[in-house]
Amino acid sequence: MRIIGGKHKSRLLKRVDSNLTRETADMVRQAVFNMLEQSVHGNVLDLYAGSGSYGLEAISRGADIVYFIDYQKKAIQTIIANLTSLRETEKAKVIQKDAISFLNGVDFEFDYVFIDPPYDFRFDEQLFSLLKTKTSNDAYIVYESKKSLQLPNEAEGFLKIKDKTYGIKRISIYQKVK
Repeated sequence: MRIIGGKHKSRLLKRVDSNLTRETADMVRQAVFNMLEQSVHGNVLDLYAGSGSYGLEAISRGADIVYFIDYQKKAIQTIIANLTSLRETEKAKVIQKDAISFLNGVDFEFDYVFIDPPYDFRFDEQLFSLLKTKTSNDAYIVYESKKSLQLPNEAEGFLKIKDKTYGIKRISIYQKVK
C-alpha cells in the first residue's frame, strides 16, 4: 500500500495488523481522488481511519489538517507510525474514539469526509445528520461500503453525485446541497 499522488507519491504505508480492518487498494483510492479532481484543501475527516490511507493521501495532495478517527488501538498506532514516516504529524490530529462521539464534540466544519466503516456496518442516517452541521457548504463525503449496500441518492442534505463499484467495494460520493 502506498500514497498515489501529491508530494508523498509512491511512499509506502504500514497496514493495520488486525483482521478487523480492511485496507483500501491503491487503485480504488486513485479512482476516488480522480473523482474529486485530484487536490484536496481545508479540513479533512477520516472516519473509521484504519491505517489512515485516505487521510494520508489527502495530506499528500494539499489538505490543511486531517482528523483521523478510529476506536481501535492498533489502527491509531499505525496512523501515528505512517504520519511519523511521512513527517506530517503537524498536519494531523489522531483520536481514538467512535465516530458519533467524536462528531458530537466537534464545533468546526470539514471540507472533505472519508467514511470507511467495517463491512457489516449499515448505512447510518444519524451519521449524515451530524455531518450536515459539521461540514462546509460545498463539502464532499466519500463513503466506502460493500458492493451490495445500496446507499440512498440523498441523505440529510447531501446528494449522491458518483457511485461506482470496484470488485467487492462500492464508492459513493456525496456533495452537500446548499
